[in-house]
Amino acid sequence: MTIPNTYFIGGIASDERLFKHQMVAVENGIYLPFPKHEKTDTMETYVQKFIPLIDTSKPFNLVANSMGGIMTMELIKHVNPQKVVLISTIKSRNEMPFKLKQLNYTYLHKLLPGSGFIGAIQFGSLFKRDVLKEPGLRKMAISMAKNNSSSFLYWCVNAIVQWKGSDDYRQDIVHIHGTKDEVFPFKKIKHVIPVLGGTHQTMLNKHQEVTKLMLEHLNDNSVKI
Repeated sequence: MTIPNTYFIGGIASDERLFKHQMVAVENGIYLPFPKHEKTDTMETYVQKFIPLIDTSKPFNLVANSMGGIMTMELIKHVNPQKVVLISTIKSRNEMPFKLKQLNYTYLHKLLPGSGFIGAIQFGSLFKRDVLKEPGLRKMAISMAKNNSSSFLYWCVNAIVQWKGSDDYRQDIVHIHGTKDEVFPFKKIKHVIPVLGGTHQTMLNKHQEVTKLMLEHLNDNSVKI
Protein backbone atom coordinates (compact mmCIF):
# COMPACT_ATOMS: atom_id res chain seq x y z
CA MET A 1 0.00 0.00 0.00
CA THR A 2 1.39 3.38 -1.02
CA ILE A 3 1.75 5.84 1.83
CA PRO A 4 0.56 9.27 0.67
CA ASN A 5 2.69 12.36 1.03
CA THR A 6 1.46 14.73 3.71
CA TYR A 7 2.19 18.37 2.89
CA PHE A 8 2.35 20.97 5.65
CA ILE A 9 1.55 24.68 5.19
CA GLY A 10 2.38 27.03 8.04
CA GLY A 11 0.92 30.21 9.45
CA ILE A 12 2.01 33.82 9.16
CA ALA A 13 5.53 34.54 10.43
CA SER A 14 6.42 30.85 10.66
CA ASP A 15 8.64 28.29 8.97
CA GLU A 16 9.09 24.50 9.04
CA ARG A 17 9.89 24.58 12.77
CA LEU A 18 6.19 25.15 13.44
CA PHE A 19 5.58 21.50 12.51
CA LYS A 20 8.65 20.05 14.22
CA HIS A 21 6.55 17.66 16.31
CA GLN A 22 4.07 16.67 13.61
CA MET A 23 6.48 16.06 10.74
CA VAL A 24 8.49 13.48 12.66
CA ALA A 25 5.28 11.65 13.56
CA VAL A 26 3.95 11.17 10.03
CA GLU A 27 5.50 9.21 7.17
CA ASN A 28 6.35 11.14 4.02
CA GLY A 29 5.86 14.51 5.67
CA ILE A 30 6.87 17.44 3.43
CA TYR A 31 6.95 21.09 4.44
CA LEU A 32 5.86 23.54 1.74
CA PRO A 33 7.90 26.75 1.96
CA PHE A 34 6.10 29.98 1.13
CA PRO A 35 6.59 30.84 -2.55
CA LYS A 36 7.70 34.32 -3.50
CA HIS A 37 4.72 36.66 -3.60
CA GLU A 38 3.87 39.49 -5.94
CA LYS A 39 2.41 42.73 -4.62
CA THR A 40 -0.65 42.21 -6.80
CA ASP A 41 -1.32 38.68 -5.48
CA THR A 42 -4.54 37.95 -3.66
CA MET A 43 -4.94 34.89 -1.45
CA GLU A 44 -6.69 33.24 -4.39
CA THR A 45 -3.86 33.83 -6.86
CA TYR A 46 -1.01 33.27 -4.42
CA VAL A 47 -1.99 29.72 -3.40
CA GLN A 48 -1.67 28.53 -6.99
CA LYS A 49 2.08 28.96 -6.59
CA PHE A 50 2.02 25.91 -4.27
CA ILE A 51 0.66 23.60 -6.98
CA PRO A 52 4.01 22.88 -8.71
CA LEU A 53 5.41 21.89 -5.29
CA ILE A 54 2.81 19.14 -4.82
CA ASP A 55 3.02 15.75 -6.52
CA THR A 56 -0.60 15.38 -7.58
CA SER A 57 0.10 12.20 -9.56
CA LYS A 58 -0.41 10.14 -6.39
CA PRO A 59 -2.55 10.44 -3.25
CA PHE A 60 -1.61 13.18 -0.81
CA ASN A 61 -2.86 14.95 2.32
CA LEU A 62 -2.73 18.56 3.45
CA VAL A 63 -2.14 19.73 7.03
CA ALA A 64 -2.20 23.46 7.69
CA ASN A 65 -2.09 25.92 10.55
CA SER A 66 -3.54 29.43 10.95
CA MET A 67 -2.95 31.43 7.73
CA GLY A 68 -1.89 28.17 6.10
CA GLY A 69 -5.42 26.93 6.72
CA ILE A 70 -6.86 29.90 4.83
CA MET A 71 -4.43 29.19 2.01
CA THR A 72 -5.48 25.55 2.02
CA MET A 73 -9.15 26.48 1.69
CA GLU A 74 -8.24 28.23 -1.56
CA LEU A 75 -5.75 25.59 -2.65
CA ILE A 76 -8.27 22.73 -2.51
CA LYS A 77 -10.25 24.50 -5.22
CA HIS A 78 -7.39 23.51 -7.54
CA VAL A 79 -6.08 20.22 -6.11
CA ASN A 80 -7.82 17.22 -4.56
CA PRO A 81 -6.09 15.92 -1.42
CA GLN A 82 -7.31 12.70 0.16
CA LYS A 83 -7.48 14.30 3.57
CA VAL A 84 -7.35 17.83 4.93
CA VAL A 85 -6.51 18.64 8.54
CA LEU A 86 -6.67 22.28 9.66
CA ILE A 87 -5.37 23.63 12.97
CA SER A 88 -6.10 27.00 14.63
CA THR A 89 -7.56 28.62 11.53
CA ILE A 90 -10.82 29.51 9.80
CA LYS A 91 -12.61 27.80 6.92
CA SER A 92 -14.58 30.80 5.65
CA ARG A 93 -14.96 34.54 6.13
CA ASN A 94 -17.99 33.87 8.33
CA GLU A 95 -15.62 32.34 10.90
CA MET A 96 -13.40 35.44 10.86
CA PRO A 97 -13.73 37.71 13.92
CA PHE A 98 -15.28 41.14 13.43
CA LYS A 99 -12.05 42.95 14.35
CA LEU A 100 -10.34 41.41 11.31
CA LYS A 101 -13.30 41.93 8.98
CA GLN A 102 -13.52 45.63 9.78
CA LEU A 103 -9.87 46.16 8.82
CA ASN A 104 -10.97 45.63 5.24
CA TYR A 105 -12.77 48.98 5.54
CA THR A 106 -10.58 50.95 7.97
CA TYR A 107 -7.22 49.90 6.46
CA LEU A 108 -5.60 50.32 9.88
CA HIS A 109 -3.54 47.19 9.29
CA LYS A 110 -1.70 49.00 6.48
CA LEU A 111 -0.19 51.34 9.03
CA LEU A 112 1.87 48.45 10.42
CA PRO A 113 4.87 47.55 8.25
CA GLY A 114 6.15 44.00 8.11
CA SER A 115 9.03 44.92 10.40
CA GLY A 116 6.48 46.25 12.87
CA PHE A 117 4.74 42.87 12.77
CA ILE A 118 7.99 41.21 13.84
CA GLY A 119 8.37 43.79 16.61
CA ALA A 120 4.83 43.06 17.76
CA ILE A 121 5.70 39.37 18.08
CA GLN A 122 8.85 40.20 20.04
CA PHE A 123 7.05 42.54 22.42
CA GLY A 124 3.68 40.81 22.60
CA SER A 125 5.18 37.41 23.35
CA LEU A 126 6.53 38.84 26.62
CA PHE A 127 2.98 38.81 27.96
CA LYS A 128 1.74 35.45 26.70
CA ARG A 129 1.93 33.03 29.59
CA ASP A 130 1.35 29.99 27.41
CA VAL A 131 4.38 31.00 25.33
CA LEU A 132 6.65 31.88 28.24
CA LYS A 133 6.03 28.66 30.17
CA GLU A 134 7.32 26.54 27.28
CA PRO A 135 11.14 26.65 27.28
CA GLY A 136 12.53 28.18 24.11
CA LEU A 137 9.11 28.80 22.53
CA ARG A 138 9.31 32.61 22.55
CA LYS A 139 12.81 32.54 21.10
CA MET A 140 11.69 30.20 18.33
CA ALA A 141 8.60 32.33 17.54
CA ILE A 142 10.76 35.43 17.12
CA SER A 143 13.32 33.53 15.04
CA MET A 144 10.60 32.16 12.73
CA ALA A 145 9.14 35.64 12.25
CA LYS A 146 12.55 37.04 11.33
CA ASN A 147 12.95 34.24 8.81
CA ASN A 148 10.17 35.86 6.75
CA SER A 149 10.69 39.04 4.74
CA SER A 150 8.94 42.14 6.05
CA SER A 151 7.29 42.68 2.65
CA PHE A 152 5.82 39.17 2.74
CA LEU A 153 4.46 39.66 6.27
CA TYR A 154 2.86 42.93 5.18
CA TRP A 155 1.29 41.17 2.21
CA CYS A 156 0.05 38.29 4.40
CA VAL A 157 -1.90 40.54 6.77
CA ASN A 158 -3.56 42.36 3.88
CA ALA A 159 -4.40 39.11 2.05
CA ILE A 160 -6.01 37.63 5.17
CA VAL A 161 -8.08 40.76 5.81
CA GLN A 162 -9.33 40.79 2.22
CA TRP A 163 -9.99 37.06 1.93
CA LYS A 164 -13.54 36.36 0.73
CA GLY A 165 -13.70 32.66 1.64
CA SER A 166 -17.24 31.28 1.24
CA ASP A 167 -19.03 28.54 3.17
CA ASP A 168 -19.19 26.42 0.03
CA TYR A 169 -16.38 24.00 0.86
CA ARG A 170 -15.93 20.23 1.13
CA GLN A 171 -17.52 18.88 4.27
CA ASP A 172 -14.93 16.22 5.13
CA ILE A 173 -12.34 18.68 6.47
CA VAL A 174 -11.06 18.00 9.97
CA HIS A 175 -10.58 21.17 12.00
CA ILE A 176 -8.65 21.10 15.31
CA HIS A 177 -8.99 24.30 17.34
CA GLY A 178 -8.12 25.56 20.82
CA THR A 179 -11.08 26.63 22.96
CA LYS A 180 -9.17 29.74 24.07
CA ASP A 181 -7.83 30.82 20.69
CA GLU A 182 -7.38 34.59 20.93
CA VAL A 183 -6.96 35.19 17.18
CA PHE A 184 -9.82 33.10 15.80
CA PRO A 185 -12.33 32.73 18.68
CA PHE A 186 -13.56 29.18 19.16
CA LYS A 187 -17.22 30.23 19.43
CA LYS A 188 -17.25 31.28 15.77
CA ILE A 189 -15.79 28.05 14.43
CA LYS A 190 -18.11 25.39 12.98
CA HIS A 191 -17.60 21.63 12.84
CA VAL A 192 -14.51 21.56 15.01
CA ILE A 193 -12.57 19.21 17.27
CA PRO A 194 -11.80 21.16 20.47
CA VAL A 195 -8.47 21.28 22.26
CA LEU A 196 -9.51 22.30 25.75
CA GLY A 197 -7.66 25.39 26.96
CA GLY A 198 -5.72 25.65 23.73
CA THR A 199 -4.75 29.11 22.45
CA HIS A 200 -3.59 30.14 18.98
CA GLN A 201 -0.23 28.57 19.88
CA THR A 202 -1.86 25.14 20.35
CA MET A 203 0.34 23.66 17.61
CA LEU A 204 3.38 24.18 19.82
CA ASN A 205 2.33 24.18 23.45
CA LYS A 206 -0.23 21.38 23.16
CA HIS A 207 1.60 19.56 20.42
CA GLN A 208 1.11 16.07 21.85
CA GLU A 209 -2.68 16.38 21.73
CA VAL A 210 -2.65 18.04 18.32
CA THR A 211 -0.31 15.41 16.88
CA LYS A 212 -2.45 12.58 18.30
CA LEU A 213 -5.62 14.02 16.75
CA MET A 214 -3.88 14.64 13.45
CA LEU A 215 -2.58 11.08 13.24
CA GLU A 216 -5.94 9.59 14.20
CA HIS A 217 -7.54 11.24 11.20
CA LEU A 218 -4.71 10.81 8.74
CA ASN A 219 -4.57 7.10 9.57
CA ASP A 220 -8.33 6.58 9.52
CA ASN A 221 -8.98 4.68 6.31
CA SER A 222 -12.72 4.48 6.86
CA VAL A 223 -13.30 8.07 5.77
CA LYS A 224 -11.78 10.62 3.45
CA ILE A 225 -10.93 13.69 5.51
